[in-house]
Amino acid sequence: MAWLRSHLSEFEVFKSTNLSEKFHQRVLESLNDECEVRFFMTWFSPADYFGNRELLAVESVFKTHPQGCLMIVSGSMDSPQGSTILKPLLDLGYKVVAATPDISLLLENTPAKTWFQEMKSCKRDPGRIPLSQNLSNLARLAILYKYGGVYLDTDFIVTRSFKGLKNSIGAQTVVEGDSKNWTRLNNAVLVFEKEHPLVYSFMEEFATTFDGNKWGHNGPYLVSRVVKRVQETIGNSFTVLPPVAFYPFNWIDIQRLFQTPRSRNDFTLLKADLVKLNKRSYGLHLWNKITKKIKIEKGTCTLSNVKPPFKPNVPLPMSTSSSSVSAVTSNQQEKEELDPLLPPPKASKSERISWFRRKLPELEILKSTTKSKRFHGRVLELYNNNCSAQFFMIWLSPAKSFGPREMLAVDTLFTTNPGACLVILSNSLDSPKGYTILKPLLDQGFNLVAVTPDIPFLVKNTPAEAWLKKLKSGKMDPGSIPLFMNLSDLTRLAVLYKYGGIYLDTDIIFLNSITGIRNAIGAQSLDPKTKRWTRLNNAVMVFDIYHPLMREFLQEYSTTFDGNKWGHNSPYLVSRVITRLGHKPEYNLTIFPPDAFYPVNWLKIPKLFKKPTTTREAEWVEKTVQDMKKGSYMIHLWNKVTRKMKTEEGSVMHKLINTHCTVCGNITYSHT
Repeated sequence: MAWLRSHLSEFEVFKSTNLSEKFHQRVLESLNDECEVRFFMTWFSPADYFGNRELLAVESVFKTHPQGCLMIVSGSMDSPQGSTILKPLLDLGYKVVAATPDISLLLENTPAKTWFQEMKSCKRDPGRIPLSQNLSNLARLAILYKYGGVYLDTDFIVTRSFKGLKNSIGAQTVVEGDSKNWTRLNNAVLVFEKEHPLVYSFMEEFATTFDGNKWGHNGPYLVSRVVKRVQETIGNSFTVLPPVAFYPFNWIDIQRLFQTPRSRNDFTLLKADLVKLNKRSYGLHLWNKITKKIKIEKGTCTLSNVKPPFKPNVPLPMSTSSSSVSAVTSNQQEKEELDPLLPPPKASKSERISWFRRKLPELEILKSTTKSKRFHGRVLELYNNNCSAQFFMIWLSPAKSFGPREMLAVDTLFTTNPGACLVILSNSLDSPKGYTILKPLLDQGFNLVAVTPDIPFLVKNTPAEAWLKKLKSGKMDPGSIPLFMNLSDLTRLAVLYKYGGIYLDTDIIFLNSITGIRNAIGAQSLDPKTKRWTRLNNAVMVFDIYHPLMREFLQEYSTTFDGNKWGHNSPYLVSRVITRLGHKPEYNLTIFPPDAFYPVNWLKIPKLFKKPTTTREAEWVEKTVQDMKKGSYMIHLWNKVTRKMKTEEGSVMHKLINTHCTVCGNITYSHT
């Protein structure tokens, strides 16, 4: 509020000026009865920012409405500079005008007048969100209430005439399979007659519930709240159109419309996209917040020669050379490679499902391929080498991410468990690049192989088979947590059930041999009074083949899966199941205390990476190292907390690495 008070004099929008006082008259003159349809846009940013994307939106209005009229409500565009920007459109004879708004006049005799007065007197918190966004949300409502017409955001391409459309708002999302059951509306396109009661209710809601700190609260969420509340009373005075009308592509899918088809399947999708736009949509919302920096590649839906909705006369922001296209493609592929199973942040359930359905054809990990079908044979081939113990690790990230920390885990496994065999379930490491990464370990003679997992085979005839089938159908919410994490949780259970052995996370250091342990899991924490475990962890699990408890874990995973709660399908899952089933004799289960696998919790683990600076600290380091060597099989490094920490010389980690590593000593000063 203090900031607003000090900057208030800079806000022309709060004042009535010579230009703004003419606003009402200019509306009446410009948007007269000769207009086929009356359109409004708002622009509260500098004129410099009104670029090609906005010119495209303006031109699309007139391509579909030759006799239409458009007023851009904007102080910055109502200027010589604005006239220069709009000149290419004016030269084509389009009836477009920019007019400085008189906000005080617009809000006169509306519920928002008091709000505006309080804001002008600095009695209201404007919030962290740019005030221009919230003023735009309010101005569009006031304009429609006072004059009636069609409001459009400046990132909306009109593809079909609005003539005949009355009192309508568009749904952004709906319940899966039910286009009439909306879950969220949007205010990027509003079509209402003058003094419509719903628009009045929108303004009332704005004034009474304004919050400048929550994105969307005064925009899309506002119209959603109000319509849900008034549907019973004035629902027959307006229409909620399905997403295909104004938002045929959500903010996740929209990005592919800017990209050149890279396969036959992509080209088929492109043609289907154009058919949908031409036949069923009034236009296309470009979700500028997501796409404003994306260049339009040739051959895309937004610039296509396959019956496009219209061909613009204004220049488009597109790639101009093959090198720039390659750069876009390269950057995109780099991003895709880093997080191929990472859902978009802040996506709703329906948006995640839509994203996942689109990604499904690309997800080799969910398929049985020629490569993955060799999984069973390659596992048996390795384990026929008279292994002293059979270990499994999982790596579903790119091969290049398999770094010193992971090499440390593998190296210490073999130095403390001679004669062991290790299968790393990984598509990315089962490759020439993966072989190069693992070669220093293979050169030591370690019985190690990276194998592409066959997940459909692993879950076949297990309780998780139905879960995978549902996931692959594209009807399940994969959740906001990266899917590879949840697939890793499932795969470790399935591989232990089918083969038996020892599963390990890749962020551990072995200190002592684990050979000889059977049917065991480790406690992560204990109750200080009762000394009973309070939470187990699934980072280390040792089980016989077809162990009944592993089947129970798989059943729990399948029936209670939740991709939105961290740990729900992993540490919390094994804790829930064992709490519920108890220590049945037939399980022959051992629950080790934290010292066995998790001697240092995730809060205290950073201390192990720090070098001692005093004699007392040096003594603590020596004692800690000796205690761990005597009382622990391994240390879990809690990668989520420590992966960016440096291992400092003289620290506990430094001493353990020097003692137990053969090829990973070079990680001492690097980020691990």
